[in-house]
Amino acid sequence: MNQEKIGLNLSIFVTLFMSILGISFGIFIQSEAILLDGFFNVVSFIMALITLGVAWLQKQPENENFNFGYLSFIPLVNLIKGLLIFLLSLFALTSAVTAILQGGRNLNANIAVIYALIASGGCLITALIQKKIAEKTRSLMIEVDAKNWLVNGLVSLSVGIAFTVIIFIKNTPLSWFIPYADSTLVIIIVLITIPVPIKVIIQSLKQLLLASPSTNIKQNITHLFETAAKSFPLENYWLRITQIGNTIFVSIYWLLPGEYNLKGIEELDNIREEISQVICQQYPDLMIDIVFTKSSKWAEDIILREK
Repeated sequence: MNQEKIGLNLSIFVTLFMSILGISFGIFIQSEAILLDGFFNVVSFIMALITLGVAWLQKQPENENFNFGYLSFIPLVNLIKGLLIFLLSLFALTSAVTAILQGGRNLNANIAVIYALIASGGCLITALIQKKIAEKTRSLMIEVDAKNWLVNGLVSLSVGIAFTVIIFIKNTPLSWFIPYADSTLVIIIVLITIPVPIKVIIQSLKQLLLASPSTNIKQNITHLFETAAKSFPLENYWLRITQIGNTIFVSIYWLLPGEYNLKGIEELDNIREEISQVICQQYPDLMIDIVFTKSSKWAEDIILREK
């Protein structure tokens, strides 16, 4: 079993456990904050099952219906996951505000702390394991999963800290705040964590719309190409880059000097091989096309966009 599949199976097992734990504790002590935590894990569990299928699917060869394979399914799954968590966060925020306006609700803070210790420990350990797997496999799915586990862990940890404070203020002049504590905590959690699904949504949309990758990736690939191309005849070039999942697509229009005498197709293939090897050293998941021409009209639409 490869590392990516191990990471996905781990995520499925832990999310199932955390979902049952969170919803059970949340219903038992009537805590919206813990219920929110549990439903976050329900979403993660469902998406982990889908992600496992996509991980298998993306390794399948292209076919008549999907000429470029199934790479676009990765950002699609991440987009759906980000949207679900974002919508769940908005629902929780609305519910918490409504509860405060209605006078709040009481809960058992002692049991909530026990839940938070179990949940935060499990989530943060899983996040650490997934982060290490993502670094080894360069898997975007596992990388996103690690970020989600980190968010879940921090949410659970903050729940534990907040309910610990509630225990200590129970017999103090601040005890009036206790009925509002759970809903206030939900609002704080949502406001702190909602940038994460928003970032995932934006990144996934960019990949689905074939937008350019990060500036760092573009600059680095351009630098690698220019360095490698110094050894070959080159009058000008036009380079386009996009990223889908882990795979980076590079399209290069290579303008040869007008006086250049081509000795054979093998010579151009050797140039392609050299350029590909240089870029692949840093970006192993690479699909590169190099179009050689002596006429800039074949890159005319790109030239016009650059002006």
